[in-house]
Amino acid sequence: MKIHSFQFLLILFISTSLKAQFCNGSSGDPIVNVTFGTRQAPVPKEKTSLSFVGGCPFDTGSYTIRSLIFGCGETPDAHSWHILPGDHTRDINGQYMLINASWALGLTHGPVIIHLDTATALCPNTTYQYSAWLANVMGNLACGGKPLLPDITFTVSSLSGVVLATSKSGKLPVKDGRVWQQNGLTFTTPANVDAVVLTLSTDPERGCGNAFVVDDITLSMCGPAVQATIDGKTEPANVCADYTNPFILNGSYASGFNDPVVQWQNSLDSGKTWKDMPGITSLSYAVPRRSIGTILYRMAVAERQNINSLHCRVVSNPIYTEVHPVPPHRAPQSVIGCIDKDLHLPQTDPSALSIQWVGPNGYSSTEPKSIVPNIKYADTGIYRLKQSFYFGCTSIDTFNLNVFPSTTISTQTLYSICEGNSVQLSASGTGTFKWSPATGLSNDAVPDPVALPRDSTLYKVVVTNTFGCKDSADVQINVFRNPVAIAGPDRTIVLGDTVLLNGSIKGTATVSSWSPTSFMNNPQSATPRVFPNQNTQYTLTATSTVGCGTSTASALVKVYKDIYIPSAFTPNGDGTNDRFKVFAADGYKLIKFLVYNRWGQPVFSARETSEGWDGKMNNQQQPADTYVYYLEIESSQLKKIVKKGTITLVR
Repeated sequence: MKIHSFQFLLILFISTSLKAQFCNGSSGDPIVNVTFGTRQAPVPKEKTSLSFVGGCPFDTGSYTIRSLIFGCGETPDAHSWHILPGDHTRDINGQYMLINASWALGLTHGPVIIHLDTATALCPNTTYQYSAWLANVMGNLACGGKPLLPDITFTVSSLSGVVLATSKSGKLPVKDGRVWQQNGLTFTTPANVDAVVLTLSTDPERGCGNAFVVDDITLSMCGPAVQATIDGKTEPANVCADYTNPFILNGSYASGFNDPVVQWQNSLDSGKTWKDMPGITSLSYAVPRRSIGTILYRMAVAERQNINSLHCRVVSNPIYTEVHPVPPHRAPQSVIGCIDKDLHLPQTDPSALSIQWVGPNGYSSTEPKSIVPNIKYADTGIYRLKQSFYFGCTSIDTFNLNVFPSTTISTQTLYSICEGNSVQLSASGTGTFKWSPATGLSNDAVPDPVALPRDSTLYKVVVTNTFGCKDSADVQINVFRNPVAIAGPDRTIVLGDTVLLNGSIKGTATVSSWSPTSFMNNPQSATPRVFPNQNTQYTLTATSTVGCGTSTASALVKVYKDIYIPSAFTPNGDGTNDRFKVFAADGYKLIKFLVYNRWGQPVFSARETSEGWDGKMNNQQQPADTYVYYLEIESSQLKKIVKKGTITLVR
């Protein structure tokens, strides 16, 4: 860092300070171009006196390189700096240098070197611009509302330390949001200087403040204004590959050169890199024809002795040229027209800006879906389609229309059948027949196939005559689903109770009815309530209203006078009376069911009416004997019923 201290001593004793100026002509490519990239990478230590940190630079004399940072301030708790998304070009991935140059009380103070660089291979007696983009990042609440404002110094020195130019940005004001501004200076190299040291620095006052960002530090040549045009314009040139007028580039430059020469350049990568075009050194250049691609052009100007030095040129505005491919062209083709039928002309390109059909018999149309109506023999001939696209691209296609006798199809267009049934279709006309889809048809190439579709289907039948003329018709077959009756499970009730029959029906346009209708609230409902006084079998009938028959199903409703508890059971595995169970009506809820042996020991318990005792306790068969049971059950009307008694186990 000794060179830094020496340099600042020289600066402090130089009384002449140039006012900030910017190039008012044209610039060359950057000789120094510090953008801080797109990833967090610290500045080399020899190029700054600041200390790098990974997050917010809370400490005095620290900085960070970031593309997004928030929650920063003069202390970790202050959060008084602006949120900084992206660099000065608003590239969200672009990095910048965020600096805390405050000078706290009690710390050793001196000028702060923000960034130092060296530029070589410069040309003598040549003007250059040294600049950077700056912004104050402090908000209105920073430092108690009274922050010290940053003031950035730009200095250009020779390698020996002689100051060639210096300028200050002036105090960067506090704004409601981050506001970038470009600051810098221009200078002219002496006859004996071909390299300079570029220093960006600040000498802050003692106190809170001096937080700012820096981006895009550049050095480039500054010279008279240079301009390039193509066909007299500076706008991008977009043409179609079949263009006829050649591109003519013309360059011009303002006064200020002593012995200027020019060199045209091109770029094949959208301006990332530029290459000299050998031998293209006049102010006017006719660009060779090409069939496709994007190329940028510009003109560089320099003094004759400096033209081969990239650091001693100024360049014009870039000229964008792009040659777009010609739209696809269709070879001439023949189309068939059929007498008294409408002809739908071939589909046009949906990206076309405009279309134009012309043909015999005075035909003309600009519609994308053009039709020649009611074809006659006089419509025979060549039809021409012109389509226009962006950038002057056009395509012209031709179609030869031949007119032939037509054919007409006749058929019934609607059939209705019941599921599982077939129907014979019938179509008439002159020519061959084709049905689609072929699914469910006995033969798809006859006029009268038998159709047995599983589902409702829309068929299309096409008849084609020997000339290729066609006619078509749609045939709809509706398949009605057969009725299906589902009576639901058998039910059990106690005399005086009501139960719901869980019936349902399926099929197309189907109605339901129950029989008998006695002791039933709604015989037409699939789910009526019934309250018979004796065992009754109810039959549900599903009837198709579109002629697809009927279907029946039955459900038995058993009626008990009371809860049925058997007096004996035989658990011998013969499938009959093997378990001791309570037979209660549907909707009854078992609360408690216990069985005891003669010594009062419980041998079985249940919580559901579906459960029953199999004559075992702890998987051991119990002896034939008389056992006592206790039952608590709740009716569908929430009435609690208690029963006690004996049961005989028979072996």
